[in-house]
Amino acid sequence: MFQFLDHPSESLIQVNAATMEEVFVDAARALFELMTDISQLKNEEQFRVMLESTEKHFLMIDWLNHLIYLHEVQHIFLCSFSVKIEHQQTWALHAEVGGEKIRENHERRLHAKSATYGQFEWKETEVGHEVRFVIDI
Repeated sequence: MFQFLDHPSESLIQVNAATMEEVFVDAARALFELMTDISQLKNEEQFRVMLESTEKHFLMIDWLNHLIYLHEVQHIFLCSFSVKIEHQQTWALHAEVGGEKIRENHERRLHAKSATYGQFEWKETEVGHEVRFVIDI
């Protein structure tokens, strides 16, 4: 589950999820929901994403920025996210994402420029994780 919170110049998003994988999936869905109505998209093209980082919050920002990169370079709106997180000496993310090429008939909302470390929070809760992050628009 994700929700949009008030922020003066950017989009502040909060994700509440039971598992790490759900945090990353819901964060990705929120990112693309800022840009378009993802319920109207089809999973026509797939991409694999593999990232590694020393900290889970670095991995989250890298993940979101990589998705923005795919959006920009591949001219695609993403709607499908399958994520596996592993933690040994580092945090590793293996994902398959999918969506469709941007077309004239797609709803255009905001333009996401990047995910930032400003106001980033990751709290462990009794029911899982509460994560807040900012998307620069």
